[in-house]
Order: sequence, then structure tokens, then C-alpha cells
Amino acid sequence: MVGQTRTDSVSICPNTPLEHQKSRIDCNSVTMLLALPLEFSVKCCFWVCFMTNIKVQIGWGRTPRDIQVPKSSRIIEPRRTNEAVLSQGRLLDAIESPIGMPGLSELAQAAEKICILIPDESRKPIPDFILPMILSRLSGRNVSVGIASGKHPVVEAPSGQWRHDASSPSLVAAGTTSRGTVVEFPKRVLQADLRILIGEIRPHYFAGYAGGAKTLFPGVAGEKGIWHNHKLKASPFAALGKVDGNPCREDMENAARFAGPSFIVNIIRNHVGVPVDVVAGDIVDAHRAGVEIARPHFEVSLQSRSSVVLVSDKAPVTNNLYQACKLLPVAARLLLDGGTIILCAACEDGLGPIDIINEAIYRLGMVPILPSNHRVVLVSSQPAERVEQSFASYGSSVEAVLAEMEATDPLILPYAGELVPVLSESNATP
Repeated sequence: MVGQTRTDSVSICPNTPLEHQKSRIDCNSVTMLLALPLEFSVKCCFWVCFMTNIKVQIGWGRTPRDIQVPKSSRIIEPRRTNEAVLSQGRLLDAIESPIGMPGLSELAQAAEKICILIPDESRKPIPDFILPMILSRLSGRNVSVGIASGKHPVVEAPSGQWRHDASSPSLVAAGTTSRGTVVEFPKRVLQADLRILIGEIRPHYFAGYAGGAKTLFPGVAGEKGIWHNHKLKASPFAALGKVDGNPCREDMENAARFAGPSFIVNIIRNHVGVPVDVVAGDIVDAHRAGVEIARPHFEVSLQSRSSVVLVSDKAPVTNNLYQACKLLPVAARLLLDGGTIILCAACEDGLGPIDIINEAIYRLGMVPILPSNHRVVLVSSQPAERVEQSFASYGSSVEAVLAEMEATDPLILPYAGELVPVLSESNATP
């Protein structure tokens, strides 16, 4: 049949909305398709007949990107809310009337040395007014500010701050958790009378939700303990959106207690990334209260899965594949057996350590939660030869991948890192 041309007609809906006109294939294109060899024209005409496209903006990287997807796609986005932007007054109320602990001013009076821990560049920046306001309550105290970078690459810290090195031989043993995790922290963290952990409560693929104790462990922990803790993510209970009964999170909180009294200050952002609330206090009690505030911002209900799920998000999570893997568990909840995940991440900083990505992240953390038969296609700025070294297949563009698969109703999650999908009970089990 190769070489045979089509002689039948192709129907294009004449009522395409004006906003979709630019993404239509016009009649001249159809005429050209009819002159092509049958096998090629069938695939192209598939798009013409059934897939009048729409433009969708995805997070992609440091700048968003527009893609063309079938009009029949299901676009899943974070819930829109109308809360006021987080104010300094609300922050002050939270730190002086915290959950499960005395106010910060009272705690500071009894503390000579105080260690403040803040997120590194792989996380969204905290609002500019938070650190100065906290420092203003600590007048006269010996305060250090450390960057909680976990086992991320060590780079020079800004002036007046220090950066954690998980492989440093100077880390001090603090104990061992009930699950066998060896806990080590920097001496200055252990010598402090109070630790203040600044972070954010948002979905996390194996800790349930980020924030709380995570800034301390694994934020400033030793790499041996971090690796042991992260092996717990193979448990089915170490899941996106689940905090209570999550062995990975409970082990983190157990480990953090070895450091001594710690006070969290965790923000919650809305659907466009604007801070709208904050919780402060005990690393567990305040965190759980914050998770309940955060759930309505992130959790979305869906009725069914799909054979094609596209996930993306803006930087920093899409700066490299190492971080972008965090989007896969979101897709895993929505993927049918035999389906394909299209991971759209600019990866402007490269892919990251391939061996760790393939083994510790994908095989250990992702395979157990993905359908047994699945495929991951990475659409990024990286060359095919580099991508093929990873667990993912190479995709030149979203449009090319969708065309190859003849996908009619993909699920599109432009900002998947902001989502915790919740399937209806009847569809919760694949």
C-alpha cells in the first residue's frame, strides 16, 4: 500500500472558535496531505480530522512555553483561590502565637545561640521580609544562617551565611532513628540552643508534603543518613500528599528531634505561587496544621485515568532531570497500564547525575508507584544522546510525541508540581 494516495475527503469543523484559529490546519494543508503516501497521510490526517489543536502554556523552565495539544485534551490546573497576599502582620501573629510551642520572642530569651536554616536555590525563594522579621526578634543573640542544601552540590554561600555539605567529615553523630537511620548534623546546628527552620509546605512525592522537619533532615544531615532515609520511599505509604503513617516523613521527624528544640516557619502559596499563609511552631504539630491549610490549594479531584499524561512545571523543579523526576508521581496516579508520561522540562542545567537518577530516583522511588508497563518520554533542551543515557526516551517536541502516539484525550498538567491528584473512589485502583 505504500505509495498509494488518498482520494477520500477530509472534514474540518467550520465552527472552530476564533481563539483557536491560529492552531488550525487549513484547507491547503489538507489538499497537500491527500497527495502524500497513504501510511504517512493517515497519521497526518488523523490530526486534521480529529484533533483541532489548542494552545496551552506549560511551566517548562525559567520561562514558560506554549505547546499545541488536541482540543479534546483534559487540562488539569491548580485550584484558583482568592486569599490575600501574606502580610508581615500575619507573619508576626504566626511566630508570636505559634502551634505547639511558646512564641519566638519568648524562646529567644532563653537561647544564647540560634541557628536559622533556609532553603537552597533548588527551591522557590522565600519572601524577602521573612528573614529580616525573624532576625528582628533575635536581637542580642548569637545567630548563624545556614543554607539547607541536603546532598545537593556545594557552591559558595552568600556573604554572612554558610552552606551545608552532606559529605563533610566534620559532621557530628547525633543518634540513630527507630528505622535505623544514622543522624549526623553540623556542629553549629547541634550547639545551637534553638533552630529556626524556614521553608514551604507544598506537595512532595515521597514525604507527602514538604516543609516541617525536612529543612533540618535531610536539609543539613549527613549523606549516609539521607540515603538510608530515602530508601524508605519504596514503601507504598511514602506517597504524594500523605503525611501521617508515611515512614519516610516519620523517620525525618524522628531524626530532626535529635538536634534539639526546633521552630518552623513555613509558608503556603496559592495557585500562582504567591504566599498567602504561614504556620509556625513545632516541627510536627505546626506542619500538620499547615498541611491542612495547603490541601485545598493543591488537591484536585479527577474521575478517570488516561493512557497519556503530560507533566511540566516552572523552574526550579525543571532545571534538571534530577529535580524534574518529582513530577512523575503526579503522573503515576493518573496513568493507565501501558501508558506514556510526557515529561516536559527544559533541563537548562543539564540532566544531573545519571547513575543516581536512574537507580536511586527512578528504579527505587518511581518504578514501585508507576504502572508495571509504562514509558517516560523526556522533552527538554538536552540532546538525544544525553537523554538516552537516562531511564527516559527522547522526545523532540510535545507535538511530535503526541502525533506519533495518535493521542486523542491526553491529560495535560502544565504545573504538575502544584498538584495532588485525587481519583474518585471507584477509580482509585488501576
